[in-house]
Amino acid sequence: MQVSEIFYSIQGEGVNIGVPAIFIRLSGCHLRCVWCDTKYTWPLKAGKQMTHQEIISEIKKHPSKNLVITGGEPLIQQKELKEFLEKIPEYYVEIETSGNIYPKLGKTVNHYNCSPKLSNSKNVNFSLKKFPKSKTYYKFVIDNPQDLHETEEMVAEHNLDRQKVILMPQGTTKDEVGPKMDWLAELCKEKGFRLTPRLHLEIWGNQRMK
Repeated sequence: MQVSEIFYSIQGEGVNIGVPAIFIRLSGCHLRCVWCDTKYTWPLKAGKQMTHQEIISEIKKHPSKNLVITGGEPLIQQKELKEFLEKIPEYYVEIETSGNIYPKLGKTVNHYNCSPKLSNSKNVNFSLKKFPKSKTYYKFVIDNPQDLHETEEMVAEHNLDRQKVILMPQGTTKDEVGPKMDWLAELCKEKGFRLTPRLHLEIWGNQRMK
C-alpha cells in the first residue's frame, strides 16, 4: 500500500476521543477540501510503498490494539487495505473516510468515521454513499452556524441516526477551534447532535506526529 505515515498517538476526534491508537495514514485523495490539514497526502504517490508485512512490523512496535486508518481518503486503496486487514484480526479498526466511496471492507472494520463534505469544503457535487448503520458515525465539519442547515438537509436525505451525528468545529489551530466551541455546543444541545473537540490540537497543535 502507498503509506504517507504511521504513528502512535491518541484519537483526537469523535466517539473514541482520547483512546490510544496507532494511525496508518494512507496516500491519495480525490477531494480537495480548502481547510484540509493533510494536503501532503493528496497525491497517490505521496509517502512510500510498503508491503503488508512491513506495515505489520511497524504497528507491532506499539502496545495498542486500536488501529485508525486515515488519509487522504483510505478507501481509494480499499482492495489492498482489505487484504491487509484480513491479516490482523486482533486489531480494533476504525476507518476515517469522506463517505464518498462505497465501502467494500466487510467484517474487517469495526467502525467507520464518515466525514461528509459540506459546501464550506468547496468540493463540487459531493455525494454520500451508503455505509453500514450499525458501524458508522457521521462527523460534520462546521465553520459557521449557517452550516447547520446544510447538515440537517443531509441528515434528513440519508435518514441518519441523530445520535450518531457529530459536529466538529473547523480549524487547524487551537485559536481557530476554541471560539467556535461555545456556539457549536449550544447547537448540539438544541438539535440533539454530539459535539467533538479536536483534542490533538489542544495538546500538540497543528504538527505532524512522529
